[in-house]
Amino acid sequence: MTFNPGPDFSRRSFLRRAGLLGFSVVGVGAAGSLLSACGPTTTSAAGGGAAAALKAGGVLKAALTGEPDSLDPAVSSVYTGAQVYDGIFSKLVDLGPDGSVIPRLATKWTAQDDKTWAFDLADNVYFHNGEKFSATDVKYTFERILDPKTASAYAPLYTPIDSIEVVSPTQVIFHLKSSFGPFLTNLANNGEIVNQKAIESKDPARNPVGTGPFQFVEWVQGDHITLKKWDKYFRSGRPYLDEIDFRFLLVDQSRIDALSAGEINWADAVPLQQLPTLSKDPRFTYKTSPVAGIPDFLAMNVAKAPFDKKEVRQAIAWAIDRKVIKDIAYFGSGEAGVQEVPSGSPWYDGVDPFAAGPNLDKAKQLLAAAGYPNGLTIRYLGLPQYPELLKTGEIVAEALKKIGITMQIEQVDVSVWFDRYSKGDYEITSAYQERTIDPDNFYSLVVRTGGSINSMKYSNPALDKLIDRAAASTDMAERKKLYTQIRAIVQEDCPLIFVHYETLNYLMQKNVGGSVVNPTLELNLEDVAFTG
Repeated sequence: MTFNPGPDFSRRSFLRRAGLLGFSVVGVGAAGSLLSACGPTTTSAAGGGAAAALKAGGVLKAALTGEPDSLDPAVSSVYTGAQVYDGIFSKLVDLGPDGSVIPRLATKWTAQDDKTWAFDLADNVYFHNGEKFSATDVKYTFERILDPKTASAYAPLYTPIDSIEVVSPTQVIFHLKSSFGPFLTNLANNGEIVNQKAIESKDPARNPVGTGPFQFVEWVQGDHITLKKWDKYFRSGRPYLDEIDFRFLLVDQSRIDALSAGEINWADAVPLQQLPTLSKDPRFTYKTSPVAGIPDFLAMNVAKAPFDKKEVRQAIAWAIDRKVIKDIAYFGSGEAGVQEVPSGSPWYDGVDPFAAGPNLDKAKQLLAAAGYPNGLTIRYLGLPQYPELLKTGEIVAEALKKIGITMQIEQVDVSVWFDRYSKGDYEITSAYQERTIDPDNFYSLVVRTGGSINSMKYSNPALDKLIDRAAASTDMAERKKLYTQIRAIVQEDCPLIFVHYETLNYLMQKNVGGSVVNPTLELNLEDVAFTG
């Protein structure tokens, strides 16, 4: 099965030819519904009308919600890091706005069998340090991710890789230990290719070197990151912009004022209470997507009392009202959280054991069964930089008062939050997982025993076997049934509670074009330009 990209190539035809989710007839037939999972970006009336011509040149001043932790794609775990480094690095394949798998560094890929994938590579690609890209860089990239010394949170996405064979400078073959359904999705999601010389010569966290459209210039802590156009970028005619100046601004009125004054041209989020007005404001262009977003959830540290008791966790699930969280914390945007994917995803099954909630009597009974008939006090780690998450905590605190739980909120900076969350130095908090396209992206990383982002310290060996089985399958129908079983166990054990599916909202000046919300949540700023 060989893929040769063409102008009318769709995700459906790719799945039919290459069997991303199924080599069987049943799997291929079901896979066509993936088109609905990655639907088109929505543009408001404010951004309507005929598309203006894009012109080369200019400096884009872009507002990000917080500062990156690192610009090394193998180790960065904060979404703002990905927003920056995705413009610096390239991947073998990517996902287009409509969910189609599209070529990048790979010009063609062939599934020789369900455990062997061959990739033909572009021969006109250079890293920002002048090194020519080759298959050796692909091999180094994924072996580095899998090396325990790297401590990459994305290693579980690639553990099925048995070996990587360099056939020639322009061909590489991945030999897998077993069939692996999410393989191409993962390459498109977290497969940025790095260069060994660049990695070993300077700190990759602060001196990123890729083959992407933009080259790293500087990072002034607490203020900005600057990228400039890479003149040897392999995609003809890209990027349009000469430079990008990323600034770290709170999601409040100040960034809207900055956008109005021209101090910034583009913003990755807007105050949600102003979304109904700003999305229709004729001064701006607004972009969103109903299915490209982030699942937000309450994470509970099961290694610490009182959350070592399942009944306590279940009591909280029965006490909260997710509709209230959506209406108040998110001002009605997005969806009430049920699963790791939105209702528009083909992976969504809609099963929600807490749909009849809130049920305060049931919650109190569960607390009593856990040994807390008179209530208890818990601590919530809050993120003021993400006002919707902090507001979620405040709403949850009010709800828990009704069942005798006092929840104290401690507000910390996002970097402090991440450090404490990853180390398990918390009791309960709001968390999120970006780039969840395939359910395996969530369950293998966040829920599986020892998962790189399993900060709940949760473990269920029977569940682990199901997660591994679902990942190994290439039949979508089978995988969907397995994920329904997986969700049922997670909902019963309740180490986390989905509360909201957060959609993204970009706002920009009217003279900025080409920006869309992508399934991988990448900004794709190589396609963004000022309009003439």
